[in-house]
Amino acid sequence: MKHELWGALALDATVLVTIGLAIGYLAKVRMPRPPAGLFVRSDIVIMVVLLVVMPFAYLNMPAAVVCTVFGLIVFVGSQVTLAPVIGGRAAGAAATLVCAVEVVAYFTDWSTVLMVVNDGALVVVAAGVTNMWVQAAMKPSLVAGLAAALVVYDTVATGLTSVTAHFMHLVEGIPFAPMLAARYAPGPIMIGLGDTLMLTLWPLAATKSYGRVAGICAVVVDVLLMAAVFAGFASGAITWIPLLTPLGLLIVAQYLYWRRRAPVIVPMRAPLEAALRASYGEDEGTWIALHEGNVVGRGDSPGAARRAAREAGVTEVPVTALDLTVQHGRVQSA
Repeated sequence: MKHELWGALALDATVLVTIGLAIGYLAKVRMPRPPAGLFVRSDIVIMVVLLVVMPFAYLNMPAAVVCTVFGLIVFVGSQVTLAPVIGGRAAGAAATLVCAVEVVAYFTDWSTVLMVVNDGALVVVAAGVTNMWVQAAMKPSLVAGLAAALVVYDTVATGLTSVTAHFMHLVEGIPFAPMLAARYAPGPIMIGLGDTLMLTLWPLAATKSYGRVAGICAVVVDVLLMAAVFAGFASGAITWIPLLTPLGLLIVAQYLYWRRRAPVIVPMRAPLEAALRASYGEDEGTWIALHEGNVVGRGDSPGAARRAAREAGVTEVPVTALDLTVQHGRVQSA
């Protein structure tokens, strides 16, 4: 039992590290806007449908196919997350290395290495994916709507049926499993990637839309929820819980509170527009790194622009990176 409690604590700590990294990433890194543009209600509906349908589909697929699907998710998610920080090529190499290590660890039966590397990859993916959603203007109302839908889904899939349990058994111990784990069988200690994404997503959305206080409150709620689950686990009162059920309700409650108490923050665009006007005339596809309102680096990718800034003597992280393109005579930012 002692080892199980330490494992649960380690798992909670990993989730908190994910949340902290995601918040830091939001403050320091500007991701390229995805081709789909802004999130709208139909996108949330599609996400919910996929979340409901895919576990049933995975249960009827060979483990190798499931592994391949999630391997692509880990590779793309890691590359997209790291590219604005270290450059596209370096990010691709890092993602390839992580995937290769997971495959080698699986076939050589290095289960501990596989678990640790997979956890690290999922932390990066969760921080990047949630930032991509929030930076692509995923509104708090959409996050709350997604959370409400997941309350229903997780209550049924995890609390009332064995769908989630069967899925966890299917992916346990395979490369790229969408589960943060502190221990595999016997007595696995794991938390789903979906749970981690939602624990991370709301603090980011609250911080961006309602301010730092709302973000801090969201993190505190996450911590209290995880502490309550840990206490229940330690006392033997619970052995299994559909985490998205209480989490989703708490997210909806926070959204209803903050939308009445705090106006949505609209970022000031004047400094950004001034920097764009000053940089007008760059080749299409050029990325610029901005620091304190000045262009301090240029490159063909966000990472390259930041690297150029560092080489020019800027030791602090530039506040953002912009893709300069010209459409219909106007400079656009991505």
